[in-house]
Amino acid sequence: MRNVGGARRGLNIWLVQRAGALVMALYLPLFGLYAWALGGAGYEAWHGLFAPLAVKVATLLFFAALLSHAWIGMREIVIDYVHCPRCLGLRLALHFSFAVLYLACLVWAADILWGLAP
Repeated sequence: MRNVGGARRGLNIWLVQRAGALVMALYLPLFGLYAWALGGAGYEAWHGLFAPLAVKVATLLFFAALLSHAWIGMREIVIDYVHCPRCLGLRLALHFSFAVLYLACLVWAADILWGLAP
């Protein structure tokens, strides 16, 4: 068996996933309190929630953390379950597909956040 990434690579991936989890764990309750404090329901109220630049940046950071968390999870699933010697092309195609999908989701989230007309 070949040591592809080593323990250091595993530690780096673990740290990225835990940092992303920390960002999400901090964002969700703080945003919930922020939304509750501003109150209101409807389009105008939600539009007002995301008007400040700090909220847009925090929300985009949340989505980046969420998508990196999902990428690492899907990467591990592909590594664990697609491991036959002839499946290298399939494994690479899956990695690439998920990377493109998650990057497109991040760009889409940024477009939604910064595309809100005042």
